[in-house]
Amino acid sequence: MNKLVLKLTFIGTLTLVFLSCNNTTTSEKTPVFESKMVEMTDESYPDNNDIESRCSDWEKYKHHNVIVERKDSTHFKMVFPPSNDNSDTIVIDNVNLLEWIPTIPNYLTDDYLKSIGIINAEWNRQQVKFTKGEFYISKHTEEGKKTIRVDLARNCLNSYLWELITYAEDGALYHGWFDFPRNLYRELFDEVNHGKLTFEAYKDYLINYKNPESKLVNLNSLRTVDSEKEVTFNNLNSQFYPLTGARKSKYKNIVYPKNPATINDFLTDITMFSTFLYPGYYSTADPRHTTLSKLGIPKKVIVRRVESKDKAKDKCLEFDVTFASNKDTTLLTRVVIGGVKENQLPILDVDDYNKGFKMPMGIGNHGFYEKAKYAQEHSTGENPYYAFILDDKGKWLDSHFFGVDGPLFHRDKNNSSIMHYWLLSFERHAMVTHLTFKIK
Repeated sequence: MNKLVLKLTFIGTLTLVFLSCNNTTTSEKTPVFESKMVEMTDESYPDNNDIESRCSDWEKYKHHNVIVERKDSTHFKMVFPPSNDNSDTIVIDNVNLLEWIPTIPNYLTDDYLKSIGIINAEWNRQQVKFTKGEFYISKHTEEGKKTIRVDLARNCLNSYLWELITYAEDGALYHGWFDFPRNLYRELFDEVNHGKLTFEAYKDYLINYKNPESKLVNLNSLRTVDSEKEVTFNNLNSQFYPLTGARKSKYKNIVYPKNPATINDFLTDITMFSTFLYPGYYSTADPRHTTLSKLGIPKKVIVRRVESKDKAKDKCLEFDVTFASNKDTTLLTRVVIGGVKENQLPILDVDDYNKGFKMPMGIGNHGFYEKAKYAQEHSTGENPYYAFILDDKGKWLDSHFFGVDGPLFHRDKNNSSIMHYWLLSFERHAMVTHLTFKIK
């Protein structure tokens, strides 16, 4: 996720203007907020990774505003009215939008980790899928009959930038960008964080991408260690990864290396990927640099059994992997990912790896992509998950500068005691680590 760039980039004749209105209250109990929607053409968004997979009716439907109604403390209604005769009113009702607002786990007491947690929560994408029965269409016109899925996304650029994506049977149908009503967003942020963290105190990080200080990460504030073991591992970076799912559609957004044949080809400081720009689109014209040489040589893997500090005292796994730079082997970096429950690791064939456990870096996050029911039932408040990149002294490093978005894990189809440990690149364009090791 890119937190560096908040660029008003204008391509072709596209002008992106967001209007976020104050609430236009129908009654004191029913505050209603409205914002403009914008849409992009192929000329304005040439690096759109959905171009090859979308349906034939793309650009036929239009929605130029969104209405957000607060029904009670946790239930909201989002309405996307039509803007032409082909389109329909799309409604997502009785949804708890608080689960989209950045927050931290209830058990987190370390002040520095609170800061890292809330900042990473905003800097990571959260896209939630609603299927039939979880959204409704008001009139069942042409668009309504074709729509089988609606996704609502809070993207990773700043506090207000959200997206609506819809799908037909044969691919993506519509994509629009909108500014979540700002006054409401700030109100919900303070509400969901119970006054412990305020939007005002963090706005420079959440809007203007101020970089946090690099300080020692106190892992003991997140868990207690029951056992640990250094394990042997297989380094599979000399192989490539299956081009399926997002890795297939995003392959064209790898700026350098050209025509990579192995994961090792990415483990240099000249690797570049498409940048994610305002209001939420990929551009190869302004590529994002990385420091992936620091993942060049996997040196050590430690598997820990830990008990989370969450209310349930969940028994979890923690993976502490040390890498040496292939530019300077004395430069060591640790990737520590924990709070992972063993039953969260699916058993998969490598070709199906994209169905594995995928999460962003940070603390207690929602996943990049979740189903609506799962997102509503699995609150950040008691999520034991955490993931950091640390220097050799245990200080936090910004994974986004590094070029890493998060892990992807699964167990091996032929031997469930063996785990496949993958790392996703910046914006999940590629895989930049693949190790295997035993967890039992």
